[in-house]
Amino acid sequence: MILLWCALALAGAPAAPDQLLVASPRGERRVQIVTERGFPAVSAAQLATVLSLHASTMTPGTAAVRVLGRLHEFVLDATYFRSGGRVYTLAGSSYLARDSLFVPFQWAVEYLPRLEPRLRYDAARGRLEEFAEAPRVVLRGPDAPDPRPGAITLRPTPGGRRRHVVAIDPGHGGVDPGMQGPLGGRTFLTEKDVTIGIARHLERELEARGFGVVLTRSSDTLIDRSDRGRIAGAGGAHIFVSIHVNAANPSWRNAARARGFETYFLGEAQTEDARRVARMEEAVVRFETNATAERGDPLRFILLDLAQNEHLRESSRLAQQVHGSLDRVHPAESRGVKQAPFTVLYTSYMPAILIETGFGSNEADARFLAGDAGQRQIARAIADGVERYFTDYDRRVGTP
Repeated sequence: MILLWCALALAGAPAAPDQLLVASPRGERRVQIVTERGFPAVSAAQLATVLSLHASTMTPGTAAVRVLGRLHEFVLDATYFRSGGRVYTLAGSSYLARDSLFVPFQWAVEYLPRLEPRLRYDAARGRLEEFAEAPRVVLRGPDAPDPRPGAITLRPTPGGRRRHVVAIDPGHGGVDPGMQGPLGGRTFLTEKDVTIGIARHLERELEARGFGVVLTRSSDTLIDRSDRGRIAGAGGAHIFVSIHVNAANPSWRNAARARGFETYFLGEAQTEDARRVARMEEAVVRFETNATAERGDPLRFILLDLAQNEHLRESSRLAQQVHGSLDRVHPAESRGVKQAPFTVLYTSYMPAILIETGFGSNEADARFLAGDAGQRQIARAIADGVERYFTDYDRRVGTP
């Protein structure tokens, strides 16, 4: 959740190490990160020594970088680039220095992995890697070695039962930290860190129970809301679970005391509180670069609505099961199961829910959510709810 009272600037680009480790099947090297223009940048020529990348200048004042066959066009000293017919904003600019083209670090580690399926950035290791082919779904037995990094792991289900796959969507990421809290004291919670923490615990819980898992993001990067459902679909997911942290409106009376958890599925918001949560979650659009006119196209929305209608009943069942499981472990009060028109829900062509795991603006909720023990409890409860949902689903429709 984005705090409406925080001024968040594009300058919140990913923190840069001193060097970027670049790797590919051809080898690896460390590329120096420079900050001579007030923002981190890297030499395109150095990247090209390892990656499938070719840089050249075009007309005066412009440059082109072709990565794995895809063209990225830059206007020198401007904070944007063009690729695939779309324009993307940057926190820094491309520029020429010492007869070499320098590109923003943000472009290399945030945009390239989003636009190029064969590239992955590991923020914890400061490593940008090009794979020989795009990560794919692999099946393996319980004792088989781990597949190469970036692959989606699906373990066979005991007894040959139906293989269910769950998409886990950790909210926010990258330049979008989400909400930060609590109110009225030292800030120690950032939503994007909590959501990825819960997601990783949930991934382990579900895999241990024989489910397949698809993560919409596995590192600190921003994925457009409209892309999250597509990632889930491409991974063969059957349900979609989006994880978020709530925040009180600071204009409320005793705002810092508001706490509790709630679960949403797609629909028109029925209460002012549901409309407030939807507005705050949708505010992430300020960070997204994939915003197009079709998002506001009424015909497109109608078609999406028709496609989702068949999943609404299952989404409601899933929401009830997961929310009931959370109610058994969460220290705060239940705020109920609700409906709201979140983009990540109506662009997921499957039963889909969004969980507000607590109020990061409340100190007690924030301490529960920021701690590893609390994140584990939430993940286990979500996994319990998912397992109950699929047990009921298999009973109703049959299991091959």
